[in-house]
Parts: sequence; structure tokens; C-alpha cells
Amino acid sequence: MSAGDREQFFEQLRETAESARRGEGGALLHRQALYLASYDVGPDAVSWTAHALHARRGVLARRGWSEHWAEARSTATALARLGDPQPLLDFIERSLAGDDTAEAANLNYWAYWLGGVRLPQADDGFMRDRDLAGWDPVTLLRGLTYGLHYAPGYVDLYAHTLWALLTARPWLPQTSGLLVRELGERTGRLLDGSGISERSRHELSTVHYVLHDRT
Repeated sequence: MSAGDREQFFEQLRETAESARRGEGGALLHRQALYLASYDVGPDAVSWTAHALHARRGVLARRGWSEHWAEARSTATALARLGDPQPLLDFIERSLAGDDTAEAANLNYWAYWLGGVRLPQADDGFMRDRDLAGWDPVTLLRGLTYGLHYAPGYVDLYAHTLWALLTARPWLPQTSGLLVRELGERTGRLLDGSGISERSRHELSTVHYVLHDRT
């Protein structure tokens, strides 16, 4: 994409986010447009997006699952991409870890965006399926594995999701030796570094142990 096309694309995204915010029933479109706008790293764009995201910080104070959970997740990950990791760490601790519905919602959401859910979803209702039905866990594991290296700012969310997935589906490491080796190498490199939180280090250590124990 040329620089001009990229500028026009993000400008249209910001306009879409603004119009959706003002329109009735535009919450989902506003959330998605604002999240995608956070990929624009130009100084003016970052300032606009950060201001818009900070206006939604109230949703980050909620604990566990709520009707605003997806908005809180989107806000926290976008802020992390813009260089503010603390809201995402707080979200994992307060609005995700230990809440069964929130943990299921996170896995369902990842599965949708990484191609594990075949049918399009018109709203957030599918996230609340605590049976984790309707998507392929191997596809999710593969997407998380190969996305882990390209997750600047929100590697902690990847780490927690991998831990949660292998906790929910402990047989997954037996499905693909190649995938397990790749994930083992990537988690090993992260554990050797210093760019992850203590929670992530503990959870990735568990993932690393499970991978080696099952191979």
C-alpha cells in the first residue's frame, strides 16, 4: 500500500470510528474501527487514537465478564500497541484471569480472529460459549504460535491465552510435533529474555513444561 493510500485508509477509519460513536447501535463498529486505527503510528494519528482510547478507560475498571468485556479488551490491547502496557496487564489480572466466562470469551475471540471459527458472527454473543465449541483448537494453537513472535506490546495476552488453551485442551501438544517444537523454541526465547511480566513468565513456564512433557 502506498503512503497516500495508507493515509487515506486510516483517515477513513478514524472518520468511521467517530461516526459510529455518534450513531445509534454503532458500538461494535466504533470498537473495531478504533482498534484498527491504533495500527497507524504517525504522531498525529497516535495522539488522536490515544485520546479516543483514554476516553474509554472506564470500562477497564470492571472485573471479570461484563457486557463491556470486549470493549475493555480492545481498549487495553490498542493502548499496549501505542506503548502503554499497564492497562493490558491490569485487564489480564482483573478482567480475564480466573473468571470462567471471561477466559472462554478470550479463547472464543482469538479463535474467531485467527480463523478457527468458520462462520461470521454478527455480535459478541458467541464469546460467551463456555463449552468452547464451534472452532478448531489446532487452528487456534497454530495462530497463537506463529503470531507470538509478532506481538509487540501484547505478548502477555498471547502468553495467557496459550496457557489457557493448553489448560482447556491438554491433548493439543500431541497433534503436531512440528508445531510443538516451534512453540517450544519461541516460548524458550521469551523465557530467556526479560520483556515479559511475572505472570507471563509463570504461565509460559507451565506451557514450556507441558510441551516437553507431552513430546
